Amino acid sequence: MIDRGVDWHTHSSISDGADSIEVMAAAARDAGLHTWGLSDHVRAGTTWLPDYIGQVRALRIDGLNIKCGVEVKIMDTAGRLDLPSGIEELDYLLIADHQFPGPTGPLHPDAVRASLGSGELTPALAVEQLVGATAAAVRAAPRPAILAHLFSILPKCGLDESAVSDQLLDELAGACLATDTAVEANEKWRCPSARVLTGLAARGVRLTAGSDAHRAADVGQWAYVHEVTPAR
Repeated sequence: MIDRGVDWHTHSSISDGADSIEVMAAAARDAGLHTWGLSDHVRAGTTWLPDYIGQVRALRIDGLNIKCGVEVKIMDTAGRLDLPSGIEELDYLLIADHQFPGPTGPLHPDAVRASLGSGELTPALAVEQLVGATAAAVRAAPRPAILAHLFSILPKCGLDESAVSDQLLDELAGACLATDTAVEANEKWRCPSARVLTGLAARGVRLTAGSDAHRAADVGQWAYVHEVTPAR
């Protein structure tokens, strides 16, 4: 079940969004949300985090519960996250597969396609590696976490979610349940699939909704979320 009055995944002009924090917050109110999270992109070298947190904490909109998070990518198969310092004041992290987590660092999808084409990497091993890295990242997360646009990297690498076995779903669900990590139904990237979301929910994993809005007009707007998940 998903509470569609919450949007945990939005971006402002602080990182790569089009609109200011204030405009995004007003859009959340206008969309009828009761809870809104701003989750701008960060990297290990990000220096603006204290100012960002201060700006979000200063927002006041009647009837809207405002949360402050960031989106961070998985770096490698050990689950290392591309996090800056100063995250202790954040409410949550969005953990995302922006690139493919390799043994020594993130790999561009083209590099993964080349490895698949040469036979150096098999589809089954690639998906197993991705799930293992994601589970490790969840277990290592230093703040409450949500898995954002889970498996969005697969089609970019020439793979799809049909290769995610029930055994791998068990592994991922186990990590989420051990850490109370939620999995997002992502509106922008239309992932993960209904099969994955249903399978994780059946294993007890919490589901959330994320618009991945990079402009105010998209905050709290659901189409894919309605298609693939029941409302709470």
